[in-house]
Amino acid sequence: MKIPAVLIPLLFAATMLSSGEIKMDKYNMFDKNGLLHFNYKAQELAPREAAARIRLEEDLKKIVAIPKENRTFENTLLAYDEAFENYSRALGQAGFLAYVSDDDKLREAALELEQEISKYMVEVATRRDIYQAFKDYNDTNPQLGETEAKMLRDAMIGFRKSGLMLDDKKLEKFKELHKKMSENSINFSKNIREYKDHLAVSAEQLKGLPQDYIEKLKRDESGKYIITLDYPDYTPFMLNAEDEKARKELEFKFSRRGGPENIELLEENLYLRGQAAKLLGYKTHAESRLDTRMAKNPKNVMKFLTDLQKKLKPMARAEDKELLKLKLEKTGIKEKTLAAWESGYWNNMHKKLYYDVDQEKIKEYFQADIVIAGMFKIFGDLFGVEFEPVKIPVWHKDVKTYAIKDSGSEKTLAYIYMDLYPRDGKYKHAACFDLVDGKQNKDGGYQKPFTAIVANFNPPAGGRPSLLNHGEVETLFHEFGHVLHNVLTEAKYAAISGTAVARDFVEAPSQLLENWAWHPLVLKQISKHYKTGLPLDDATIAKMIAAKNHGSGNFYIRQDFLAQIDMKYHTQNRRQNTTREWAAAKLKITAVPMTKGTYPQASFDHIMGGYDAGYYGYLWAEVIAQDFFSEFEKHGIFDSQTGKKYRRAILAAGGSYDEEKLVEKFLGRKIDNAPFLKSIGLK
Repeated sequence: MKIPAVLIPLLFAATMLSSGEIKMDKYNMFDKNGLLHFNYKAQELAPREAAARIRLEEDLKKIVAIPKENRTFENTLLAYDEAFENYSRALGQAGFLAYVSDDDKLREAALELEQEISKYMVEVATRRDIYQAFKDYNDTNPQLGETEAKMLRDAMIGFRKSGLMLDDKKLEKFKELHKKMSENSINFSKNIREYKDHLAVSAEQLKGLPQDYIEKLKRDESGKYIITLDYPDYTPFMLNAEDEKARKELEFKFSRRGGPENIELLEENLYLRGQAAKLLGYKTHAESRLDTRMAKNPKNVMKFLTDLQKKLKPMARAEDKELLKLKLEKTGIKEKTLAAWESGYWNNMHKKLYYDVDQEKIKEYFQADIVIAGMFKIFGDLFGVEFEPVKIPVWHKDVKTYAIKDSGSEKTLAYIYMDLYPRDGKYKHAACFDLVDGKQNKDGGYQKPFTAIVANFNPPAGGRPSLLNHGEVETLFHEFGHVLHNVLTEAKYAAISGTAVARDFVEAPSQLLENWAWHPLVLKQISKHYKTGLPLDDATIAKMIAAKNHGSGNFYIRQDFLAQIDMKYHTQNRRQNTTREWAAAKLKITAVPMTKGTYPQASFDHIMGGYDAGYYGYLWAEVIAQDFFSEFEKHGIFDSQTGKKYRRAILAAGGSYDEEKLVEKFLGRKIDNAPFLKSIGLK
């Protein structure tokens, strides 16, 4: 998952950073060596922002004062970016630390400031004097290059969507709506991160779980084992625990994360988004989000999703029949449908029995350090770069850091952080945070990008290294795709650097890399049993590949459901009962009923944190990703010439050109969905 800037208001200008001279040295985000530092204190955040805001207002005042006839791309659009660059520098990485710091006071202070800044950003984005400055320049019909013209066009669209075509009264209402929505989104995410609950189970209830899983569990005062709601605890338990009652209880707790207050926050934001869209002249919030994306409008999205649903439904129902049959054989219980706490368990059991694939045993071969080293080697050779461990400042002792260098010039291009293990208060999913984006500096040099992978894999424990199941290997490759998109950028301007592309394209480079996690030669290279030192054997790899699409019908129809419910929520302008709508859509599309008393939407952080009316983008981008991969298959998945072509056409370009043009530049043709359908077992 690519973290959008909207999730990190403290990093509002993260796409506008450079190494230009600034006066507030004590608030610089870089240390004397040009590296990021993370030594922030809670009490200094507000003074940082106050000083930065004064500087920002001064810079904006200068831009507004330029006479119309003297306006240029440099003194208007780029100067605007530079103003926010200075603002962002002063704030540094405090916003990011709200998601990863183990300092409770710092996280809380960053969150409070995040809310204040988000409100201030609404004010700045809706200033008529700034809009008029851009409009005056745009009205001169400047003769610009393709990239610069795109930037100006996007800026003007942004102003329109900020409500600057509205009269004063409507603009004030629009601003208030957005301030409240921003506050709600921040609190929604906080409630998920800080939600506390667990399941206490006996040793008997752990039957089916591997010994290394059991050994790392903490115990309560009564001696029972504590199963938290974090993924390293939750997922293995739901896939392997034989005790159905315990699985049911854990799924119930998991599907109530965020609490009832998050239902209220979500439902209020859905209504407010609809009201804001209507003020701008759109019928729905979805329309307001999609007109600048590849899909263009909700009608195209729903056609894409319903067409895919029709193809997936027979596949998913056939899988359900197999699982229900297996449950009958093993328990004597005949059911018509599988409950939410059953599907994962019986799917995993079916895979073990009929494909002889035991993920817990396979996990013993995937040591995190070995997987990362193999991943670096494979994609380094493919894209012409090298990864070297370096000692640079970090925010936690478990964070590992690397410099990425160009293989030809040996020039350091960027820095990567890997924060892979769970802890209290940390972001609960796997994601890529781009901390500093690349851009061309005024002195002709290039700003080095800084990017972080944040995940929640199993930490080393009991003398064992960190072991990843194969799904987590895929996740790691996925996030590394975002990393490469960020660090291999050559975009001239940070506003269009790296992953600054349309939301329904941004996941394509990340989903592309997942394909390598399934190739036999790659699996050999990244696997090494933590006891024997042997790689995965050919027979096991063959079984894994044979089982690759096992359950894919249900997996993709669930993704289709999430995309459809997101679109349903955002194509209505009335007050909604999101729990009732979720339950109805889930049953209709997936045939799996929602557990009574739960509210999974309260932890669906995507649609409050930037993927609103955009969750379909995962499926949309995967179609593109599989088409990209068909080119690598054609020429060889280790072919460096194809890799370099992809690096130039897609990774280096960032958002310099329209996404359709980027795709056609690499493929030499328009998108074909046949490779995607083939990849999931559909013809």
